[in-house]
This record gives sequence, C-alpha cells and structure tokens, in this order.
Amino acid sequence: MTREPPAGIGSLLADGNYLRIWLMGGLAGASRWLEMLALGIYAVEVTGSPLLVALLMILRLAPLALFGVVIGTLADRADRKLVVIASLVLVFALSVVMLALSWSGAVAYWHVAVAAFVSGMFWATDMPIRRRLIGDVAGAGRIAQAMSLDSATNNATRMVGPLLGGALYQWLGLSGVYGLNTVTYGLCLVLALGLLLHQDRDEDPGAPARATPLRDLVEAFRYARRDREFLRILAVTVVFNVWGFAFMSMLPVIGEAELGLAPGEIGVLTSLEGVGAFLGAVAVAWLAGTSRLRFRRIYYFGTLAYLVLVFLVGWAPTVAATAGALVAVGLAGACFSSMQSTLTYVVAPPALRSRMFGLLAICIGTGMIGSVNVGLMAEYFGASVALQIMAVEGLIPLVLVGVGWRALRR
Repeated sequence: MTREPPAGIGSLLADGNYLRIWLMGGLAGASRWLEMLALGIYAVEVTGSPLLVALLMILRLAPLALFGVVIGTLADRADRKLVVIASLVLVFALSVVMLALSWSGAVAYWHVAVAAFVSGMFWATDMPIRRRLIGDVAGAGRIAQAMSLDSATNNATRMVGPLLGGALYQWLGLSGVYGLNTVTYGLCLVLALGLLLHQDRDEDPGAPARATPLRDLVEAFRYARRDREFLRILAVTVVFNVWGFAFMSMLPVIGEAELGLAPGEIGVLTSLEGVGAFLGAVAVAWLAGTSRLRFRRIYYFGTLAYLVLVFLVGWAPTVAATAGALVAVGLAGACFSSMQSTLTYVVAPPALRSRMFGLLAICIGTGMIGSVNVGLMAEYFGASVALQIMAVEGLIPLVLVGVGWRALRR
C-alpha cells in the first residue's frame, strides 16, 4: 500500500518536485498574462478594432480546443517530463524570435497573431500535463491544497503580469515584453530539466494495455459521456469560458477607448482582477478541506457570482467602480479556477486523468467563441455594453446546469 504524503501546504513546498512544478507555473503564468495585456494594447493602438483585439485571444485559445485531448492522450502514453521540456523549448524559441523582430522594428500585427497561437500551444499543455503532475506529486490527501496553492499563484501572476505588461509596453514596447518572456521561459526550462519523476504506464497496474492512441481518445469521450458528474464539471467550464473569461480581452479596449487610460494605468486596473483572484484562491486553499460536496459548491456558486460581477464591470461608470468590480470578479473567479482542477482530478479514474484534463482544456478553448461573441458585440454596442449582454447570456445556461446538478444539494 502506497503511503500518502503528509497533508499541508508546508509539506508541499518542502517537496522538490512540487516546488519545481509550482514555480514553473508561476513564471509561465506571469509571462502569459503580461503578454496577453501588452498584445491587447498593441492591437488597440495598431488597428483600433475591438474584434482584432479579441482575435488575439481567439488564437491563444484555439489550440486548447483543437489539441487539448490529443495532448492529454499523449501525456497518458509518453514521458510527461519530456513533453513539458519540449513545450518549453517551443515557447522559449518563440520569445527569442519575437524579441528579435520587435527589437529591429520589423514586427507587425500578423507576427503577433502567430505568436499568440503558438503561445496557446504551450498553454494547451498546462491542464493535461503540468496540472496532472501536481496531482500525482501531491497525492489524494493534499490535492485540494496543492491545486488551490497553484491556482493562488496563477492568480497572483494575473496581478503581477498585467502590471509588468503595461509598464514594459509603455517604456520599452514589445521588445521589453518578449525580452522578459525569454528570461522567464528559460528559467522554466531549467526547472523542468531538474524534475525527478517516476511515471507508471497509467497509474493502474491491473489495466490492460491500450491498443492505439485513437482508441484512447474514444475511451476518453465515452467515459465523459457516461459520467454525469464530469459532464457538469465540463458544462460549468464551458459557461465560464464562453460567457465569463472572455471579458478579459475587452479590458484594454475599455481602459483606452472608454476610460482614457495610458498603457501603464490599464495594467494597474487589469491587475486588480488578479489581486482579488489571489486573495480568493488563498481563502479557498484554507477553507476547502476534503469534502467533494464543498468542492462542487465552491466551483458552481463561484462561477455564478463571477458572471454577475462581469455584468457590473460593464455597468461601472467610473475608474473607481470598475476597479472595485474587478477585485470582486477575481475573488469569484478563484473559486472556479481552484476547484476546476481539483474536481477533475478526484472524479476521473487514474488511468484517464490526463485525457480528462485534455477534455477540460478543450472546454477552456471554447473561450474563443466567447471572444468572437464579445468582440462582435463591442464593434456594434461598445465594450461595456457587450460585457453586460454576455454576462446575461451566460447566466441562463449556468442556472439550468445548477437546477439539474442534484449533487450540489446533498
């Protein structure tokens, strides 16, 4: 019988493998969020089109929808450490190329669009591989604390990243953004090379050998179709990403076109969502415990509150009101993000976990539909009104999911 590691955040940070995986997530998250904001500001300045700003988010999310479950299937078969290293080499090389283009003054919108898609390829490995490794290293007794700490760190990067992104873009332009990304992804690569992991074939010694990757994919979809609990987890993820998270792509538009803010000020405003998210994730890590019922309720009602608060961001008439609403949005979003990975890990059978995280990545990738939706509405009605419409649209399917999810009430 395998002995569980001791529970507690202190024991997690004392675990060398967890510490490396956690730090990789923090560094990559900071790079992701600062790049996302800076590229949005760049697109506003160069094109003046909310739809083309949203297109960058669409391209970033497309790989999750297209390749999430394929990467999950690969992670169930291949050495997960090698896949992590390969993905980091890809994004490090991208940062070097974009640094050279921006430094020489040759960068154009289409370069940035291609870079957003390639960055999305790296992001697509996070759920099925890095988050899966977190669960494997932490064990069942520390899973909620491990995922919540990782979520808190990611949310902290949503605070730090926009601050750095806005300031770097204002002072140094895109070359400053991609220069910092080159450094952070290089550090991630060093951390990944030092991982010491033992990986069984599928964590289930009694499982029969799998025949083909295609059969693995079919098995993943069959399981998801049969398991009503997992279907509801996926449904809430789709609602959050199609009608909730897409609001982030409009913050540069609201900041510059509606509030008249400079890039650095837009970065400060956007970082407030990360402040709330960090505080919320720390609270969830402290309060979540081990109850699956509590996990479900935090996950669902956090998402419900998130959509209501996105509506308030669109309604807010002043910078101060927008700032307050963004902090509250972050608090609610932390409930969703902390419990999303936790529920997926505890619900999925061990032999299917990477593939289930891959399906989760596909659902996250549906956010590109939300980006198209909010981008088109912003072209016609303005970014603030677009957020209000989007939030109301999302509340309808979310309430329907909650009505049918009996496990929320017992």
